[in-house]
Amino acid sequence: MSAHPKPDSGPVASAFVVEAGQDRNGTSLSVVGDEISIKISSRDTNGAFTVFEDTTPAQGGPPLHLHHAQDEWWYILEGEYLFEVDGEEIHAGPGATVFAPRGSRHTFMNAGDTPARSLVTVVPGGLDIFFEELSAVAPTAAPPDPELAARIFRKHGLELLGPPLWARNKP
Repeated sequence: MSAHPKPDSGPVASAFVVEAGQDRNGTSLSVVGDEISIKISSRDTNGAFTVFEDTTPAQGGPPLHLHHAQDEWWYILEGEYLFEVDGEEIHAGPGATVFAPRGSRHTFMNAGDTPARSLVTVVPGGLDIFFEELSAVAPTAAPPDPELAARIFRKHGLELLGPPLWARNKP
């Protein structure tokens, strides 16, 4: 199985709308504490891209990782984020756009005291399928089994590199 769906000459989805607060798949995903609402699935775009809304709890965020084949960018809707991309700290609030090119070591943290939201686009697609698989084995905020998580990361062309910012910033 490939790391993500590959674009080909097959059909893409017909026009559709995903209303505010809704998810393309009917229900949002819990991915290690974050709530992921798929807006445009890679299945809709024949693997070309994925768009999702990410709600990150206060002081939450993913582990340090990289995408071998995907560019990722965030448009901040609400809250204050601290990103780390290739060792550089980036502070971003509402209206800001942050870009992490494929191959970059990156993570982020909601630096506020209330949930923060971002709209995320990943090119090419497939991150939504990764989230589905990770959510199935770790449906709560508790970290999944490290061996199992690493296997799912590798399957989707991602590499788990270290702890989340919130874990590194604890006193």
